Amino acid sequence: MNGKQRMVEQSKQWLSEALIELTKTKDYQDISITEIAQKAELSRKTFYHSFKNKEAVINYLCDQLFDQYFQKLVKQEPQIGEAMLNTTFDIFLNFWWQQRSIIRLLIQQGLFDHMNEIWQKKAVPRYNQFAAPWHVKGTPKQVAYVMAFQLGGFTNILRLWLGQDSPEAPEKIKDLMLLAARQLADSLNPQKN
Repeated sequence: MNGKQRMVEQSKQWLSEALIELTKTKDYQDISITEIAQKAELSRKTFYHSFKNKEAVINYLCDQLFDQYFQKLVKQEPQIGEAMLNTTFDIFLNFWWQQRSIIRLLIQQGLFDHMNEIWQKKAVPRYNQFAAPWHVKGTPKQVAYVMAFQLGGFTNILRLWLGQDSPEAPEKIKDLMLLAARQLADSLNPQKN
């Protein structure tokens, strides 16, 4: 990355941080481009060199979050049985716990569903990079359905969990998720019952 590219990336980062700061005290819909640029101590011209509009700033922020999350997810070693699920839940819950203030703001500002759409688009192409034993091998359409099913569960957990004033510790949520996964697996295997 050359100096100009680094400066463009730094400007994007400052602008996204400025928008997040502004959403702490003001409705997203009421925040102007000028306010974002001023908060970032940049010009409107710099804003428009970096982003088309406010939605593009949110897209950038979500892209950054998902890239960081996927980097952690794909680093885990394949494991057998419940161990892989346990590790995956740990990574998921601990990562988003660290980002809980941003997630809470997105929920409060009515932007969480937008984040979910971005996540779905980013997750499908990365599906095979993460070698989970529960992944379905199939057509792109089948994979998209499976990802919608899985991500729907994950994002609804985030919405319920981190949308609270006092969310539970990640370990407590992981225990609930593992219990639900065990019950689902047991219900599919009547010989165990």
